[in-house]
Amino acid sequence: MQSNNQNTEQIILEAAEKLFIEKGFDGAKTTEIARLAGVNHALLHYYFRTKENLFNCVFEGIAADLVGFFNIAFEGETPFFEKLKRAIELHFDCLATRIDLPMFVLREVIQKKERKAYLLKQIFPIAKRLLAKMHSDMKREAKKGTIRPVKAQNLLLNIAALNVFAFIGAEILFDVKDENISDALKRFLDDRKQNNVNTIINSLKL
Repeated sequence: MQSNNQNTEQIILEAAEKLFIEKGFDGAKTTEIARLAGVNHALLHYYFRTKENLFNCVFEGIAADLVGFFNIAFEGETPFFEKLKRAIELHFDCLATRIDLPMFVLREVIQKKERKAYLLKQIFPIAKRLLAKMHSDMKREAKKGTIRPVKAQNLLLNIAALNVFAFIGAEILFDVKDENISDALKRFLDDRKQNNVNTIINSLKL
């Protein structure tokens, strides 16, 4: 029974994420989310009570994804530049699965201050652990003379800025929902990913 409940909850969350990203909090209707999830509206209310709670659960998952891939990449004892390359690529690939995600997050945090506060609250504990790992690795590399002395938070912000803007640029330059240009969009994103890896790594190397 618990497994069925978890599956139903996950299906609702996936439907909600799709519609919230597409239409924003105000534009997405809970009846529409329930229809897309294949459940009745009463069941959606049973799991999440309010539209606000449902949106926060979606936002929480997005926040964890946006930072979580960095944590994965910086685990283990592989060489620093390999970790860094993997972190950039995993974060980029995460965004590539939901191309309109960056614009959605930007729109929501600009329009409503409580969204910004909630996002920061979700990201901060994850980012704090990540920055401690990055700082340790970067301090060791700087002592070895392989990288410039750069603050871990600045490196993380640089990666996020380059990766996120690639998808904002994609939304400006392409109709991301038009299947006819998917090959051109893929070439654009592949080029941006490689460029971002090279830009970040070359900015650190001595």
